[in-house]
Amino acid sequence: MGVTNREGGWKELASDELLVLRRCFIRHAGQPMREEEPLSLTRGALSGAETKLALHRLRDRGWLEAVTKSWGERMLYIPVHRLPDLYEMLLEQSQSTMKTMDTDQPLTVHEALTGLEAELLHALSRIAVQGVPLTAKGIIHKRSLQKLNELTPFQPEDLTGLGLQYAYAELYPVQTVVMMDLLLSLGLLVKEAATFHVQEAGLAVWIRLSAWQMRKHILVTLMERYGKAEASMQHFRYMLCVASSHVGPEGWIHIGPLLQWMTQTGLISQESVSGLDRKSGDPLDLSAIHASHVRIEDNTSSHSSLNGQYMDMVRGWVTALTAFGMGDWGLTASGELCFRWNVQALDMLRSDDEMDGVQERGTFYVQPDFEILVPPDVAYDVRWKLECFCERVTGDRMVVYRITRESVTEAIELGMEAKAISALLDRYSRTGVPDHVRVAVEQWAGDVGRTAFATVTLLRCGTREDADSAARHPGLAGLLERIGERDFIIPARSAAKIRRTLATIGLSPRREMEGVDEPVHRYPLVAKTEEVCPVCSNSPFDADDTETTVGETLTNSTQEWPMFSQEGRAGLVYTGRTLHFYEREHTLPDPSDYFPEKSAVPASWTKEWRSYHASTARELMEQAIRWQAAVGLRIGEKEVKWIPEAVAPGEPWSVTGWYATGLDGETFPRTTLQPGEWSDMRLLVPFT
Repeated sequence: MGVTNREGGWKELASDELLVLRRCFIRHAGQPMREEEPLSLTRGALSGAETKLALHRLRDRGWLEAVTKSWGERMLYIPVHRLPDLYEMLLEQSQSTMKTMDTDQPLTVHEALTGLEAELLHALSRIAVQGVPLTAKGIIHKRSLQKLNELTPFQPEDLTGLGLQYAYAELYPVQTVVMMDLLLSLGLLVKEAATFHVQEAGLAVWIRLSAWQMRKHILVTLMERYGKAEASMQHFRYMLCVASSHVGPEGWIHIGPLLQWMTQTGLISQESVSGLDRKSGDPLDLSAIHASHVRIEDNTSSHSSLNGQYMDMVRGWVTALTAFGMGDWGLTASGELCFRWNVQALDMLRSDDEMDGVQERGTFYVQPDFEILVPPDVAYDVRWKLECFCERVTGDRMVVYRITRESVTEAIELGMEAKAISALLDRYSRTGVPDHVRVAVEQWAGDVGRTAFATVTLLRCGTREDADSAARHPGLAGLLERIGERDFIIPARSAAKIRRTLATIGLSPRREMEGVDEPVHRYPLVAKTEEVCPVCSNSPFDADDTETTVGETLTNSTQEWPMFSQEGRAGLVYTGRTLHFYEREHTLPDPSDYFPEKSAVPASWTKEWRSYHASTARELMEQAIRWQAAVGLRIGEKEVKWIPEAVAPGEPWSVTGWYATGLDGETFPRTTLQPGEWSDMRLLVPFT
């Protein structure tokens, strides 16, 4: 049967489904687990059959997905887009609350990088011109690597805490690797045999996104590409995002109490804990996240329960978030590490709609000194054109460009039309273009191309006599322009015809051309003069501006949205994630397969409470063990659910197992029963 993947909240799940999902979630987060792992996680609380049926329904509802390895082993995992809802579930079930911190504000604040989207756009514009050539061994040329180092917006100390692994680590600085890997992961850059180059199709859609949408894709990539593929750290990354919705837009999250709560809830594994007296039944009031003083810096106090390696990863992650412009980190007077988001992290993780952000429609300011001041609300397709015909002066929230003769000349030589420059300046300059700036730009643009180098096809003969023979041939009349004793210029479109004609007189040319130069770089997406801003077709000042959306633009042109944060896209960083290598399962097994030979089992065993002879009771217990089912027992005045594990021979025989609570709490210890300890019994299966 097929997976329906019905969407729905966790409150719609049955108690068995919720128990299985919660335990899988706490133990594995969104990391893959073997198919049999949930059976061990629910042992003593649910029977194996109940767990299998719960897994079946969870897969059908889209809370779990499955992949199959080449040798047939099935792996289960919780999709990452489901994780935020599960952390909210834990918060609601623990009846904890978060409040904005009002006291002990951080004294030392490390502010987030601003303008990351603009920095990446600038890097792409330079890569488009300079290229990134590779050696025969696939290594970036040293000179090109130096240029990339100058383009990266990151600092090495902000990224080393991530512990990233990548090839040629002794040659490539981590900050350059992360910039290149991010562009590759987003599909804006692609690697070929001898070079990296801009992926024009991806860039065409990327620059039509809003800054919010770009930041969303960057955050998703950051979460699952640069975060450790380990459940405890994945829990921390997502819990930090969930906390943002509780502390408000300006609220600081105290990391120490957050980690304490995660430890008590089981989200941080035992391997990350040293010497902690855990009491999982005592939830921590998360309002303490904004009051307690738990030092987790290098001079962590002795009562800290988390080992140094885990704390290093926590610090590394918070520092990286700041480097990516997602928020600020700081220290309180007591030395406690804090973090403050400046993006809507939870909304970004939950949203999979490309139309969830409105593209900016702002304008820029052209100054008399040829500088252009670009505020944050200027659309990125407009910024891309500025990148192509201007020099960038500074990059921050307010980006500053400068128009120069050299930049205009380069833009036109690399494919931009002169009138496109003037059209863009006129359209998006809020206060108009100063006359002397307009005249200078037109003059610079007019000077380009008054002379030009033309690429032509040269036909070179071996001797003067051969050249004379070719010139006299009537079949080549009008196709050869003689420029020397042995040389002719020919139209490239007629090369095939000329080749055939020369072959008839014994002058067939070589297949390979001599002296072929390397291809000339071109700016992507600048050749067309019209539709300077593909998203808006009218002036930004027009009150009746047509609301043409990005989605409508792409629909009309039959294009599709690319998956910017696509899992498994090749980059430079080794992520440790392998799910994308395996085949995803879209079908579910038949639930009746969990109960083979059902017709051979007496109907009374499943439908009636009865007292059986000791030998029959043993057969019923053994059948329950084969099906991994539970057995109902009447002991005194109570009816209990018993999960048998093994039958031991003897007089009388006995069975070991658990009294099942069916609740997501502590289970009773393994117990042994003998036939005389219960009166009636019944086999508990779902088809009764």
